[in-house]
Formats: sequence, structure tokens, C-alpha cells
Amino acid sequence: MAPFNAHDIRVVGFDLDQTLYPKSPLVDEKIQEYLYEKIASHKKIPLDEAKQLFGERYRDGAGLSGSETLRDLGVPNASEAVQEALERADIASILSPDPDTNRLLEDVRTHYKNLDLITGSNLRETEKKLSALGIPKEMFSHLITAEQAAKSTGESYRIWLSLYPEYAPRQFLYIGDRIRSDGEIPSALGIHTALVCAQKPGTSLPTMQLHNLAELASILL
Repeated sequence: MAPFNAHDIRVVGFDLDQTLYPKSPLVDEKIQEYLYEKIASHKKIPLDEAKQLFGERYRDGAGLSGSETLRDLGVPNASEAVQEALERADIASILSPDPDTNRLLEDVRTHYKNLDLITGSNLRETEKKLSALGIPKEMFSHLITAEQAAKSTGESYRIWLSLYPEYAPRQFLYIGDRIRSDGEIPSALGIHTALVCAQKPGTSLPTMQLHNLAELASILL
């Protein structure tokens, strides 16, 4: 892939979860509540017992990770379950608008015209989260949600590319937070990518790594 040059970009896409809003203790709590239900259902135990089993292993982030905890407890497809929790848990109830993020989206849309949202959340949850964030869904030319395709298979990105047959993949930029589904998979299709909220920015990945969305302004605008 050719080196990134903002002047070549014609279409910009954003992820939703932990991209248009940051990771936080309250978000973690909502995700964990969803995981307690997964554990309780799998092991056929009360919810409070599932919470205790999770807590003994997770230890407020000082122990096993969420997916490692699920694997240790025998819950199948642990990584997928954590992503599912992120996309289906009642996170909208704790979100609030961020003027800087909303201004950035407005500026990107004004500059590039083609601004889209590609998310693993379903349409109902997507609309709830956008509303809570004060972002009108009309901000985006297209919404590609879980009902249409999965990012993990690359199909969401293929659909996205097909919406703009006049542009090559190298003229697209996707901004997300997950190394595999938001970075490596679209990069393999020739799409430029950027990861926000990166804890340890580095150069070993085929993607730009940023600490937060604010850094995008200096790159794109």
C-alpha cells in the first residue's frame, strides 16, 4: 500500500464503540454486567455467583483480561463474547455528547463530503448511542451495521468499498480502536486505517496509532 497522504483520501469512515466515545470505568461496568449474564447462562448459576467468579479473576483490571477470564471459566468464543458485550450492553445510558468530537465530525464531513459509520453494533443500538452522544445519524452518508455484515470477516469493508466504485481502496480511511477488526482486516483490503485510544503507539502495525480523536485534526484537516 502507498504511504498515507491525506490529499488522496476521498472517503472517511468511523467505528462507533470506543472510538466516538472513550473507554471509561462506567463503560467497563456495563460490559462486565453483560459478561456476568454470559457466565451465569453458561454455568447455570445465579448472577451474583457469576459476578463473584468474574471478580476473583479480573480483579478490577489487575488480573486476567475479560476474555481470559471467560476462557478460564469455560465460556466458549470468549473474545467474540467480549466484543458482543461492547456492542450490545446498555452503554447508551451512560454516554453524553462531547463537543470536540462532534465538531471534528462536522469538519471532516465538510472537508471530505463522504463520511460513513461502519460498526459491529446493530442498528437499534447504533441509533441509541448516536443519540446519547448528540450525533445525528444524518451526519453520516451511510451506516453499515451488524445486520448487514461483520467487520471481522471483512464483509463490512467490502460493502463500504462497493458504495464508491469510482474510488480505489487507497482513497478510503477508516478510524477505529481494535487492532484486528479495525486495523489489520481493512488494511489487507487496501484501506488506510488509524487506531485511536492506542495505549502504546508503535510502528509495527500497518496503521496509524493515535492517543485520541483530537490528533486526527492535524492529520486530516
